Amino acid sequence: MKLRTLGRTELAVSEIGFGCGPTGGLMINGSAAERREAVACALDLGINYFDTAAVYGAGVSETHLGEALRELGARARVAVATKVALAPGDLRDIVGAVQRSVEDSLRRLGLGELALIQLHNRIGLERAARAPFGTGALLASADVAGPDGVLEAFERLRARGLVRHLGCSAFGGDMSMVRNLIDSDRVEVLALHYSILNRTAWSGHEGAAVLDYAQVGRRAASKHMGTVALRVLEGGALAEVGAAAHRDPATCTAAARLAETLDRAGTDPAEGAIRFVLSNPEVGVVLVGFSDIREIREAACYSNRGPLDRNLLNLIEGI
Repeated sequence: MKLRTLGRTELAVSEIGFGCGPTGGLMINGSAAERREAVACALDLGINYFDTAAVYGAGVSETHLGEALRELGARARVAVATKVALAPGDLRDIVGAVQRSVEDSLRRLGLGELALIQLHNRIGLERAARAPFGTGALLASADVAGPDGVLEAFERLRARGLVRHLGCSAFGGDMSMVRNLIDSDRVEVLALHYSILNRTAWSGHEGAAVLDYAQVGRRAASKHMGTVALRVLEGGALAEVGAAAHRDPATCTAAARLAETLDRAGTDPAEGAIRFVLSNPEVGVVLVGFSDIREIREAACYSNRGPLDRNLLNLIEGI
């Protein structure tokens, strides 16, 4: 497994990250033996970046990851990233809510320090009880960057030695607010939606079927921030093309078109999707949600095969 430096942090992280959320679901729904075997397999393959969140399974993901790392004696060898998601009631005392969330996460994980703490909420033009999609309340800029806001709470936690690096989400929300946060230089890592179907975090491509992320990945990289790519398989649409009719029809149609292009090039859609994102040297971690050990081994194989051929990349960009 190749390592990449995560932006201006000192973290040397595997370019494939182990997503512990509900999409793959292994760290929430798997048995204790399955979870331990999966984490052991990932470690043997060189995967050292594990991404979880307090809301994944209402704390179950953090608890299960902590158990597996403890049983394997691997806590000192990995970078664990987790997230804070604020509910509307938390906004009366943001600093206190953030501190309690992180302390609870550390307890569930069995860690004394987090490599990375991230804001899970989306940022909008004004506060709302819920974001259009995603987790928790929609936060205004002042809730995040203002006095007694999220970043102040994160900075206090870092001063206490409980977290090392600070991050936020650009998977939804208002991109002008995300750009302001990037330009503030107070955040070191940006988690963003970037895939072979939605390339707008880096490119100028726009389409009716995709959210436009206004090149925030490119902007973050220019500020030497680390970037973590989410939804590289578009919630499974690129792993099982046409297999799930409940998914967004436009996404399924686009996935099928790309699958045909990749198939002509002799590349499986899941491999093409992961290697497409790996082909961008400004991406620090490609986060994949695993459901079994086979998928972990396949992702490691894709990493070893390197970037996609330039001719194929050009063909994809033209779609």
